[in-house]
Amino acid sequence: MVSDLPPNKHQEKSLRTRALLLDAAIDSLAEVGYASASIADITARAGVTRGAQLHHFHTRQELFAQTIEHLTQRQREALARRTKTLSATASAGEVLVECVTAPFAGKLGKASVELYVGIANDRELRRNMLRVQHDLTIEIMDACGLLVEVPRERLETAFWLTINLVRGATLDEMVGRDRLRRKQVLADWTRLADGILG
Repeated sequence: MVSDLPPNKHQEKSLRTRALLLDAAIDSLAEVGYASASIADITARAGVTRGAQLHHFHTRQELFAQTIEHLTQRQREALARRTKTLSATASAGEVLVECVTAPFAGKLGKASVELYVGIANDRELRRNMLRVQHDLTIEIMDACGLLVEVPRERLETAFWLTINLVRGATLDEMVGRDRLRRKQVLADWTRLADGILG
C-alpha cells in the first residue's frame, strides 16, 4: 500500500492562496453583494497578487463556481462549531434555531443569499448551488435529529419552517431592518418551535 505523502511547500502555499481567495469571495459577497464582488475587490481582500489570483481562477464565473463549494464547507464548519457549544439544557427549539442559524445567518447567510440571487439565471451554477445546499440542509436536519428526540415528521415540519424563517430574517437584515427586531423574531420563533417539538 502506498502512503499519502504530505503536500510540498509549494502545494501548501497554493492551497493557502486558494483558500484566501475563496474566503475573500465570501466576505465580498456578504459585504458588497454579488453584483459588486469584483475580482479586484476579492484579490485585495485576500491580500494576494493579480498573478496569484489568475493562477487559481481565470474568470469571475470560475471563482464563484468554486465559491459555492467553499461556502458550503464553511457552513458545515459553522454547524459543527455550534453543535459543540450547545448547552446540555438547551430546549428542542433552541437546538433547532441554533443549528439553523449557524450556517444560514450572519456573513455566511448573506453570502448564500447573494449567490442564490446572483446566479439565478446561470443554469449550471444554479444547479450546483441547489445540489450542495440541499445536501447541507439534509445534514443539518440529521444533526438536529441526533440532538432532539422527537418524531422525524414533527422535526421536519419545524425544521423547514425554521430554515425559511432564518433565510427570510437574513434577507430582512440585508435590506436594512433592525438587528434587534431580528433577534426578537428568532426568540419568538424558538418558543413556538418548542411548542411544535414538545
